Amino acid sequence: MKDAKFAITDIETTGSGIKGNKITEICVMVVQNGEIINEYSSLVNPSQSIPLYIESLTGINDDMVSNAPQFSEIADKIEEITRDCIFVAHNVSFDYNILRAEFTNIGRDFKRKRICTVRLTKKLIPGLFSYSLGNICTSINIPHYDRHRAGGDCEATVTLFQRCVSLDPEYEVINEFLNRKTGASFLPPNFKNSDFEKLPTETGVYFFKDKDGIPLYIGKAKNIKNRIKSHFQERSNRKYKLMQEVHSIDYELTGNEFLALLRESDLILKYYPKYNKAQKKYAKPYTLTSYHNQKGIEVFALHKNKISPVSWMKFYTRDEAVSFMEKVCEKFELCPKYAGLQRGVTSCDHYKIKSCSGVCRAEIEVEEYNDRVAQAIDFINQYENSCLLMEKGRTRDEKSFIYLQKGRYAGYGFIGNSEDFSHPEDFRNYLIPQKNSSYTDRLVSRYLNTKKNLIRQPLENTESIVETEAGSWFG
Repeated sequence: MKDAKFAITDIETTGSGIKGNKITEICVMVVQNGEIINEYSSLVNPSQSIPLYIESLTGINDDMVSNAPQFSEIADKIEEITRDCIFVAHNVSFDYNILRAEFTNIGRDFKRKRICTVRLTKKLIPGLFSYSLGNICTSINIPHYDRHRAGGDCEATVTLFQRCVSLDPEYEVINEFLNRKTGASFLPPNFKNSDFEKLPTETGVYFFKDKDGIPLYIGKAKNIKNRIKSHFQERSNRKYKLMQEVHSIDYELTGNEFLALLRESDLILKYYPKYNKAQKKYAKPYTLTSYHNQKGIEVFALHKNKISPVSWMKFYTRDEAVSFMEKVCEKFELCPKYAGLQRGVTSCDHYKIKSCSGVCRAEIEVEEYNDRVAQAIDFINQYENSCLLMEKGRTRDEKSFIYLQKGRYAGYGFIGNSEDFSHPEDFRNYLIPQKNSSYTDRLVSRYLNTKKNLIRQPLENTESIVETEAGSWFG
């Protein structure tokens, strides 16, 4: 390792993100055994205008790069000077990924082992107020000339790297960072590898937080650690900006995916994190209604905008509504023509439902058919009752419940597997109340309409327990 070559690099670009960002200047200094053995620097024509704010920051303008080589013209030189080197930069994910993107754009690949001097300095020189290159140089007395120019920043990074090597003479920390299994190669600059290794692999919600502990982003995951790793490895401008602000990660285990979805919604509405897209405002739901036609037959209908004196149930997509009504038709031998599933036919001829009792062909009396409809409405009303949805808990020794108050999400809780509710109100001792929203309405509706093998156990006072089979369900 002591004879290893390190290609310490700095680039200036047309912007602050990764995608669509083009190099305007590059400097590479190759260090071996503490000495600079090779170097290369050049302005680069990005083939696009340099924004005014970037020009103000770096001093590089369109005129300066108009006669400079394009990246394709210097790619061979960059490939050659960094060959057999470990790629080093201050906030290496930025420089490395911009450079890789430039190579990709000309149909070439670029892969190097890499080290970030932000993370290296945090490990070897802890406790500094800031780990930006300028502030580090000021704090530990490193000369830093021509700031925000590739040559000046690269020279300062070389001195910083040499200082770090003097504090790690056996290259123990550097070797640790080069080991991809530790995760150090993909973690954001302000996040500790030790904290990443402590993340759980269970189901729940997670919080990316800024330096003041304020949530920047909240998400859900079946495997929290793997999902967070995928965030770190994603290459988009938005994700890059988020990762630069992340200083800590918190999480909350839920034990199952449905509760993770609900908790994600709860927490986004509570904190309104900067990087979460606002929860979508869904269009008006489809409303299941019924009325008596001229023959006296009680007919189901689905309306989206019409006002009806009778409303049995709401659906957030027509597919959900159709799927549910097909099940109702089969269960109670109703006619698809009179269940909102077929229009413009004299008698039903549904592709799937063959169990029609024959009311459309006058094979049974209207009163008998309406009795079937009444039974179906009683069944439908169960979905609007208050109930508990029992799901997997966070450990093998517990289970979770989601409380629906008159069909609307109202909270959740956890109980031991051996505990049982002898009285319907006992669950309130464990309940963590939550506010309902149109988004959680949709989650609950989809859950109830897509979950198979729901078993309803009636309890007194119209309460019921809904046991669900173990399995995977995610929106």
